[in-house]
Amino acid sequence: MIKGNQQLIKCPVCDEPLLIKEFHCDECNTTIRGNFEPGHINKLSKEQLTFVKIFLLCQGNIKEVEKKLNISYPTVKNRLAEIIDVINDNDDSSDNVISILEEIENGLVGVDEAIDKINKRRNLK
Repeated sequence: MIKGNQQLIKCPVCDEPLLIKEFHCDECNTTIRGNFEPGHINKLSKEQLTFVKIFLLCQGNIKEVEKKLNISYPTVKNRLAEIIDVINDNDDSSDNVISILEEIENGLVGVDEAIDKINKRRNLK
């Protein structure tokens, strides 16, 4: 049995989204069949889920998140933006790249971090 966020959301063969076809309760033996999409939380990576957990435990206090993860304020904001993009199903990658370039220009991220962010966003598609 797959637990937590280990649920498969993409086909390991062709990388297309998977649909959930069946839910089953072992307790009462009820089975529900249909075509169900995974929830937004299942679209988050393990690292993003860890960030969300810490963010919630810190009650959204960015300074506390900075301390717990030993990262800067801009990095916290960037990670939040990435998670929001995933949850909103934001597929406009050109806007994402432009926003990352603006972050470089404003000194919020370095070039290496920006390249990592662009590559991560490309891999989420």
